Amino acid sequence: MLSRDALFEASRKGLIDETQVTPLYEFLLEADSREVETADPEEMHFAKGFHDIFVSIGLGILFTGYFVGLGFLIEGSPVGPIGMYFGAAVLCWLLAEWFSRKLRLSLPSILLTGGFMLSFWFGAVNLVGFVVKGNAGDWWSMTSGSDLSAHGIAASIPFVLTLLAGWAFYKRFAVPITPAFMAMAAGMLCFLVLAILDEDLLGNLLNIWLFLVGLACFGLALFFDRKDPLRKGLNSDKAFWLHLVAAPMIVHSVLSLVAAVDKNAIAAFVTIGLVVLIALIALVIDRRALLASAISYLGVAIGVLLATINLGEATAISLTLLLLGAFVLMLGSGWTSLRRKLLRPYASHAFMHKLPPVSPER
Repeated sequence: MLSRDALFEASRKGLIDETQVTPLYEFLLEADSREVETADPEEMHFAKGFHDIFVSIGLGILFTGYFVGLGFLIEGSPVGPIGMYFGAAVLCWLLAEWFSRKLRLSLPSILLTGGFMLSFWFGAVNLVGFVVKGNAGDWWSMTSGSDLSAHGIAASIPFVLTLLAGWAFYKRFAVPITPAFMAMAAGMLCFLVLAILDEDLLGNLLNIWLFLVGLACFGLALFFDRKDPLRKGLNSDKAFWLHLVAAPMIVHSVLSLVAAVDKNAIAAFVTIGLVVLIALIALVIDRRALLASAISYLGVAIGVLLATINLGEATAISLTLLLLGAFVLMLGSGWTSLRRKLLRPYASHAFMHKLPPVSPER
């Protein structure tokens, strides 16, 4: 935005009248503020242009050729998969030096980050399987039954190594999606540790553990959101990906206890109430990702309620889709005004400074 001094300089050169400086400056200030506040807080920086997509297609072709070619060469080799996957991780790192660190291409950076984390994890899995059991593919048998109690600590090593590798990748390239991949690896490590301690402890309370891991990811996402309330920097992108990781775990763990276990009318009403609560939380933090994960459960709840009045299967399905679509469209189109009405009464509270700004009324 133009500064007040620049406008006064323009008036001295006769471009505008001096009396217009202050009104024009205030107009530009208000317009700039409106643009910041009404910008999409969840803008997804997947690609800056077709160049990103074109490079991503090239990466897909390159790695397809890599895995197909090496797959034939290492066939029957006990250590071949180790070299193949670690080699893919090294290749991802080298390509990231150019496409992520130098060119800062969004979509290729996302693909290379995911490729690095997955390749390194598979490499570590095969390495541990070969060292412990003598076969690169035997890590999977170490995670169940009697093998888990005997080799549980060794089975957790791939997750620890992947977290360390992911941290090194993140420090080098600062790709915003990296914390989300690390959060998923940390969550899987937590589940494995619980299974090592007591398989029944994990199996019988899986939804509770899933909720706690999701809540931890959600808390980390809010931490990054607080560092960037205007959603203009990399911290906002980090939070966006973490919300996408956290939302399915939180929503599934909470609503599955209600909707999936007992699909009756009471459970459907409770599910709808929980979805409304989730919608309110999503409005407050201005993140649609949490609500998006609940939409499928809302559809199940509406379908159950319609089924109780015997409308017929085809009618119930069509009405469910119509109601669900109308709900999503209404909420999406009125998101800004709903958030403004919800939070305007609390504008003077201190916690509002930690949230994304509420757009002004027009």
